[in-house]
Amino acid sequence: MDILNDELLYTENLSKNFQGITAVDKVNFKINKNEIRALIGPNGAGKTTFVSLLCGRIRASKGKVFFNGSDISNLPVYKRISSGIGYTFQITAIFSNLTVYENVALSIKNRRDKEKRSIIFEVLNKVGLLDRVSQRSGDLSYGHQRLLELAMGMAQRPKLLILDEPTQGLSDLEIENFKKLIKDFSKTMTVLLIEHNMDVVMSIADKITVLHFGKIISEGDKHSIQSDPLVQKAYLGDQC
Repeated sequence: MDILNDELLYTENLSKNFQGITAVDKVNFKINKNEIRALIGPNGAGKTTFVSLLCGRIRASKGKVFFNGSDISNLPVYKRISSGIGYTFQITAIFSNLTVYENVALSIKNRRDKEKRSIIFEVLNKVGLLDRVSQRSGDLSYGHQRLLELAMGMAQRPKLLILDEPTQGLSDLEIENFKKLIKDFSKTMTVLLIEHNMDVVMSIADKITVLHFGKIISEGDKHSIQSDPLVQKAYLGDQC
């Protein structure tokens, strides 16, 4: 796809240290509007820490985060959400005693009731959970719980949707549907995903960023990433 030359989010020398260990090391990162960006790297590369810095879940040791033209480095999580950053993480964050409908409703609790109902049914239909609207979410399969989380993120209408291992636990059919969803999402929002499934990454990402020991070691389209010897050594190996 043609990516608009218009930055939505960027970081300047973003760093995070944990008791002397550098998890994210002076990262300069940019993502454009309506882009699908994949963030890859081996376990412990700093991927989840990095997106947690973007979301405000943890505070940076150094550096800045800019979003939609504003410095959000010191904003708390809820203000970053209200500014247009949505996210789902590896551990499901649903309320298991509530229904599918009620979980999505909670994610957009400030919307008017009529508007809320329309949004809920729209996003549940998109992720394939409309027939489970009244089901207790704790009774869903793990894969369906991940799709519910995705629906909750979509319902917020974010400018940037950050997904951490979104296809983990999904069936092959659900993964194919997920890829179609993400391509559809990018028409109205930017998507940043951490993903270990390289088939997913290579088939939907406009651009790929590779982290290793908290640093960006490579960035580009799938062809440049697949042929980069540093990436092959650090992460992809035989998957290339």
